[in-house]
Amino acid sequence: MAGPSLTIFFLGLLFFCAISEASKCSVKGLPEVRNISALPQNNYGRGGLAHTTVAGSLLHGLNEVEVWLQTFSPGSGTPIHRHSCEEVFVVLKGSGTLYLAPNSHEKSPGKPQEFSVFANSTFHIPVNDAHQVRNTNEHEDLQVLVVISRPPVKVFIYEDWFVPHTAAKLKFPYYWDEECLEVEPPPKDEL
Repeated sequence: MAGPSLTIFFLGLLFFCAISEASKCSVKGLPEVRNISALPQNNYGRGGLAHTTVAGSLLHGLNEVEVWLQTFSPGSGTPIHRHSCEEVFVVLKGSGTLYLAPNSHEKSPGKPQEFSVFANSTFHIPVNDAHQVRNTNEHEDLQVLVVISRPPVKVFIYEDWFVPHTAAKLKFPYYWDEECLEVEPPPKDEL
């Protein structure tokens, strides 16, 4: 007769197989309560990044918001970018720098303002303001919880702060949405 541990093991294995059988992009078979540390994590080819979609439009069927857990190793960060959605960050651990250029009405982002971010701090990014978050701490990871509106997000990436808005490169679908969103890119919505 199987003991309780063996029964729990087989139930867990059955549950794992059921989820594995479902499409990575399907909400079918996902439990309502999930362990964040058990969710898929990837760097999407960006060194120093660990990204987890905690609650997403394509992975979990959300329509209005998406929640990400991102960890940046020392010296890493986001590209300079903007998007047509609101974004809120909660710094869980570490410290770093927010670079924000609220010049969406100008020809290019221009020289950004610099803000120190630290554990237990929060900040938001207005729609279409070019920004970058970097872990400028040499000794500790920077971990943030990110909430965006209007997913999936269309991102415009800049090579530097003085690239004209019209020359920013559209990335849609964004890396963590590519497997689940197969559509033609929308027209570039310039400022």
